[in-house]
Amino acid sequence: MKKFGAEMRRYGDHWLKGSVVQKMRQCAIRWPWDGRGPIPNECVAAHMPSGTLLIFTRDSGHHSSGWFKNPDYERCWHLSLSFRDVESGEYLPFREKAAMEWIDLFFGDDKRKLWVEPPAYPEGKQAGVWHYRLFCDEGWQPIKPRGEVYSRELTEAGFKSWSEIHAEDEAVQSR
Repeated sequence: MKKFGAEMRRYGDHWLKGSVVQKMRQCAIRWPWDGRGPIPNECVAAHMPSGTLLIFTRDSGHHSSGWFKNPDYERCWHLSLSFRDVESGEYLPFREKAAMEWIDLFFGDDKRKLWVEPPAYPEGKQAGVWHYRLFCDEGWQPIKPRGEVYSRELTEAGFKSWSEIHAEDEAVQSR
């Protein structure tokens, strides 16, 4: 069981959800995340009245780092949601109605462009963490990416994914 960590922001009863979203958006702009290292503490928060754990980041570098092959997936706003009992810290089942309220507040009409992912790893499954990504163009305007995330159709010539680069490094080291 994990309690809400002391290192994260806590929003109490006096915080309107819209104000929480505005504050988290400001934090994400100020502390962008490139996928390396820990997520900035400022981008992690607990909304105590609803028992919601929120992580909201402004991600950049998904394609240029070699993570995704399609360049349309280079940058996104990324919301991760899960729920916990405020007193015990125990994980709660995912609350779809509460999640939809947060999604509306964070993304508005752009929610129809979201890439939604259920929990994938054991820790995420245990915590019931769902991920919502709104991909953006170079000016941070929301887009619906063309093609699949791992498609090379739109990839520039000579591009190598992170896994391809490391596979080559391992081949060289094994000689």
